[in-house]
Amino acid sequence: MIAKIVKLVKHICLLFILFLGYAASSAYAEASSTNHIVIDVIGSSPQRIYTYNQGRLDTEILQDSTINQYTYDANGNLIKRSRANSSTSPYVFDLSSVSYDIYIRGVQPNVQQVHFPTWTAWKDQDDVEWIVGEKLADGVWKGTVVFNRHGGETGTYITHIYADGKMVSDVGAEVRNNGVTITAPEQASLADGFYTVQANGIPESIKEVRFPTWTEHMGQDDLVNPWITGERLADGSWRIKIPFSTHNFEMGNYITHIYSFDRYGNKTGVGGKVVNVLGGAGGSKETDLSGVSYDVFIYGVDPSIQSVQFPTWTANNNQDDIEWIEGVKVGNGVWKATVVYARHHSETGRYITHIYSSGRILGAWEYDVTNSQVLKAPVNAKISDGYYEVSIEGIPANVTRMEFPTWTNQNGQDDLIWYQGERESSSKWKVRIPFANHGNETGIYITHLYASDGYGNSRPVGGVTVNVNRY
Repeated sequence: MIAKIVKLVKHICLLFILFLGYAASSAYAEASSTNHIVIDVIGSSPQRIYTYNQGRLDTEILQDSTINQYTYDANGNLIKRSRANSSTSPYVFDLSSVSYDIYIRGVQPNVQQVHFPTWTAWKDQDDVEWIVGEKLADGVWKGTVVFNRHGGETGTYITHIYADGKMVSDVGAEVRNNGVTITAPEQASLADGFYTVQANGIPESIKEVRFPTWTEHMGQDDLVNPWITGERLADGSWRIKIPFSTHNFEMGNYITHIYSFDRYGNKTGVGGKVVNVLGGAGGSKETDLSGVSYDVFIYGVDPSIQSVQFPTWTANNNQDDIEWIEGVKVGNGVWKATVVYARHHSETGRYITHIYSSGRILGAWEYDVTNSQVLKAPVNAKISDGYYEVSIEGIPANVTRMEFPTWTNQNGQDDLIWYQGERESSSKWKVRIPFANHGNETGIYITHLYASDGYGNSRPVGGVTVNVNRY
């Protein structure tokens, strides 16, 4: 009995010494950029290890404990190789990294099972988990410590390692909550179309960050499943755009929670944001006359309202060109009016829209219309070139079709052809005019340009002449 008590006291003292050592060594350490620990069994020589999954190289452990991990697509093609720097004691991890891996090398090849019992120093072994190790290769085993299985606690984590019931090593790590910074606006307008949430300070080891979002109105009825995955930016932060259309253009509080996921699918919450979304009028601040028309919106309209009017005029000569446009309901509390420039003498400058329902003003919107597109075409061309090219830049994105009617000066429009333009970008269109379609005539070729919006409205936006020579 006395011998057993002495043995127990020695074991408790050992744990106490280990705890003091872990706490002291981590008191000055900064959080690691890795999420792994590599341990070599005493007396073994560090080896370079390759592990495979479904016949593909999965993990490479170098002699200096640096790890390379390989990621593949569904077809088995390598997407990327992630390099985790050498892990050295004291081991410090951030809570937002979700988990960390413990690799042990040099285990006897005949060992059948390795366990990684792990607990936090706080309240001793109340949260002990006997983690079953995974054999990666002869003599190489891995255990994964998941923070949520320990109540998401910070502080010292203690792991003993047993091979077929015999303790072969131990290790401790410090887990901290350095804090992920979440940025988002306090308020946003439905007229903006969306708002952005960004999570900064996410560890490099994280596979993905998700941003489940819903509105306070009627709870989580508008929660998108599966949760939307953010975009990883070059600086390591993660970002998501929250489109109001996904949430029925509701006003009020929008709630976003943020979760980080490790490579195994384990997750932990890293923060959240609440954004107050307001209604009101909206549209672009500036557009171009070549866009043919322009849409004005009003958001957050009472659902009981049956009609909305959008009287619109230009600042030039006051309300001489006023048009009372009947709005169209396009969504929950969202109405739209289309302002066609031709109905306002195709003027440039300030356009003014007031928004009414039953004689009560709901909002107002003003914007500037410019005429700044850039038209390019050669002054001269040769029949041997086969064609000439016309391009136009500065066309608004709402233009759905550009037409380039072309004819030669000889015999008038007997050879008129309406060419369909090709969209090169959101603001640039081009067309090729083949001489063969015009009898390979020489002389003056005339091309006009017409832009059309999605509603069938069309207007001329320019024209060019090209002198075509035989040689």
